[in-house]
Amino acid sequence: MDPIIPVSYAFSSSDEIQRFVLDCEAKFFRSVDTCAEKILESGVRFVTLSGPSCSGKTTASARILSAVSARGVRVKVISIDDFYYSREVLIERAREAGKPVDFDSPTTIDVGMLADAIGALRRGEVARLPHYDFKTGTCDRIDEFFPDEADLFLFEGIQAIYPNVIALFENEPYFSVYIRPSSSVEAGGELFESHELRFARRLVRDYRYRSASPDQTFLLWEGVRANEREYLEPFEYGVDYRIDSTMAYEPALIRDLYLEYLSYVKEDSPYYEKARRLMREYDRIPSIATVYIPEHSIFREFIGSEEESSPKTDRRTS
Repeated sequence: MDPIIPVSYAFSSSDEIQRFVLDCEAKFFRSVDTCAEKILESGVRFVTLSGPSCSGKTTASARILSAVSARGVRVKVISIDDFYYSREVLIERAREAGKPVDFDSPTTIDVGMLADAIGALRRGEVARLPHYDFKTGTCDRIDEFFPDEADLFLFEGIQAIYPNVIALFENEPYFSVYIRPSSSVEAGGELFESHELRFARRLVRDYRYRSASPDQTFLLWEGVRANEREYLEPFEYGVDYRIDSTMAYEPALIRDLYLEYLSYVKEDSPYYEKARRLMREYDRIPSIATVYIPEHSIFREFIGSEEESSPKTDRRTS
């Protein structure tokens, strides 16, 4: 069971709120910086960074890159998402199998192309690295990367822990990192479990930046969680370093945006009752304004910049 962080959001001043938020941020970044130090100490050239949906991989990856680069090491970040098969291929597979489209399992990645890239980097040869356009669902270009013998390669993505991907690194020492919210938050008489915190992050992010309705997020989440239970959770404790990305402030921080977007789920939706239950839980806690969140925060991955992150209205329900 995940550890529980008990929190009271009864702050007496704005300065107290700010200190609380910055303490949460500092704890997270200390963990990431320690990870960067361990990577450097290991002397490896290949690093994998994995974690489930909305775990904070982008922020962690950027921080590791910065910390390692500051030591004079050139880091090449390679997103495994760029090795996705085209959406057309995945849809055709599903049609032939008579099943829903699979966007998550290990078979969605072109492992052969990824193996070629890793092999080229290992040999010091020019690597062909695809770039995947998620709007069109296709690879829109192939970039050539000229490696140096002192380079460090950071492979980032949910898939970096899949057995068929990990097998590609077994011929050379590598350092594996796993990030996810590993703690639940208890506040206002409610327990906000770690996977529920990620769902709130994803619903807000996808509504704001991926044109996905709350109903779509509810629907896709069922498949996301099934994939995590099968392909991620059995392997996460075998990695070299784990980062807990739970922010004790996050239920209060995301509260107003989350309540607003959940309110868009209509009565005829199969997710209406679930949305209302979540709304009741979040309505029992006060909110923390997004202005307290630094621009470099992990949470900016999900709510955007301060200019973008204020909800249109405060939709509170009983």
